[in-house]
Amino acid sequence: MADSNSISVINLGSQRVGGAVFSKTSGGDLILKRYEFVEMDGDPSVDVSRLPQMKAALSELVSRLKIRGQKVWCTVPGHPVFSRFVKLPPVHGDKLAQIVEFEARQNVPWQLDEVSWDYEVVSGGEGGEVEVVLAAMKREPLNEWHDETASCGVGVSGIDVGPLALYNAFRYSYPDVDEPALVIDLGARSTNLVFVEGERFFTRNLLVGGAAVTNAIAKEFGIPFAEAEVQKCSQGFVALGGAVEDHPDEGVNAMSKVMRNSMTRLHAEVMRTITFYRSQQGGSAPKRVFLAGGGSAAGYVAEFFTEKLKTPVELFNSLRGVQLDRSVKADAAAVDAPTLGELTGLALRGMGACPCEIELVPDAVASARDAARRAPALVLSGLCIAAALGAAIFWCKQADAAIQDRTVAYQSENATLGALAGQIRGLEAQQQELNIRGAQLRQAVTDRSWWVRLLNTLNQQFDNDLLWLTVIEPLKDDKPTTSSLWGSNSERSERSKAGDTPKSNAAPVYALRMQGLYRRNNEGEQKVVYDFAAKLAKLEEFGITDFESNRDKYVKVDSGVDEDRYAYKFEIKMPLRTPLQFK
Repeated sequence: MADSNSISVINLGSQRVGGAVFSKTSGGDLILKRYEFVEMDGDPSVDVSRLPQMKAALSELVSRLKIRGQKVWCTVPGHPVFSRFVKLPPVHGDKLAQIVEFEARQNVPWQLDEVSWDYEVVSGGEGGEVEVVLAAMKREPLNEWHDETASCGVGVSGIDVGPLALYNAFRYSYPDVDEPALVIDLGARSTNLVFVEGERFFTRNLLVGGAAVTNAIAKEFGIPFAEAEVQKCSQGFVALGGAVEDHPDEGVNAMSKVMRNSMTRLHAEVMRTITFYRSQQGGSAPKRVFLAGGGSAAGYVAEFFTEKLKTPVELFNSLRGVQLDRSVKADAAAVDAPTLGELTGLALRGMGACPCEIELVPDAVASARDAARRAPALVLSGLCIAAALGAAIFWCKQADAAIQDRTVAYQSENATLGALAGQIRGLEAQQQELNIRGAQLRQAVTDRSWWVRLLNTLNQQFDNDLLWLTVIEPLKDDKPTTSSLWGSNSERSERSKAGDTPKSNAAPVYALRMQGLYRRNNEGEQKVVYDFAAKLAKLEEFGITDFESNRDKYVKVDSGVDEDRYAYKFEIKMPLRTPLQFK
């Protein structure tokens, strides 16, 4: 079981993850009990491979520190975090949050609902100008880093920002530094600059780090990144300026010059930031410079910055105000102290109040905190529900007796209503019979206008006067159901008998036969007939879907080959989809 005074912290670096376990004394001091680092392979600027490597490194780190199941504070590097120092007019405390949110909407390059953001007052107040620092990070990568950390068996209490955690560690470790100071945190992917001047501070992230130096070495010597990283860490140093003796190994000597060129580019960025801090932020030039981060371990890097900045440069001792547990080796801790700054700052967050308490909250942590905040209300609601259920049970028992009395009365009334229901069912049967008769009458009225509607529809299909209909007659099982208008009486009798001849029990098939004439034209001769028939086939009265493939089945047309004829016959016969019930 974890000690209640134990504070577990994890630094999610770009090239390696670090973790430590601290405890606090009754006097409020920190004690370092153990710490570990786990390196990650490859170029830290390649984001595609970092999450899987981070998960593996976190699993190993949690196992080494034996903190599975514990709550931890984490910190993210400075490069994925947008930070901006903003000066505000004098405002009262209740209006400050509103104005800061307005400034965040103006300065943060993303929509606020897409980021997790926070702010901290840097200086000012009590009627004067107020300066705040804004920090924002996209929710998607923040949630991914949180999920990878939580998947290793630890609970995330909160997430801090690397350079701000480093500022807290500096204030704790160097309370005696009064002059303006600069902390240069040499990371793998980027470099963080932290200016400290009294109670005021300023940070900036430079996208130049140890990976840039490694890439320069790999490019210069034509070797892979991993091999260049090994060579840099094992033999690399920053070449000194002036008249100094070269290293006897030509390869090492060439590598030191490549490292100096890369560090010179970083120095230019540092000087540009110092100029910006002095001109735009009203700060002072740093009188002391501290080197932190993994890059501070490179040979002669302190001497390089001393030469360039012309200011005393020393390694940042993040354990200056931290006591060491007996299990921690003092010599090793002294060597690793410059790289433990973020971890020390996170431990201070775990203790309580810090100079800067900016926090980026992942969605999962926000949901957990919201649930914890509502837990007392939920418990009270549960008690209220239980009391309500008890009252309901008592009421139900009292009401049961009354229900039994009412049941007897309802049964008596039910018998009376049952007799009435029988009468109603008889009336409903009569109503159904009348509805059937009425439906027949309504159908008869509808059928009376059937021919009118059909003929009107056929008339609307004519596009020109190139054809006309002379005969429209219904067919039943392919035989006419009406007498011929120009046939003899015997023919009419035969047609009538043919229409009335009973067949098998199969339903009769009704069709409509249309005969007519079309005259000679320049529209394709018989084409006008086929076009007219195609339009008829699409009508809902016929609904023929295979007309184009079987049109000869439905249309017969005389060919117009006689020059002395004015018109030619055609016949169209189509089945009716819902025919009138012919008698």
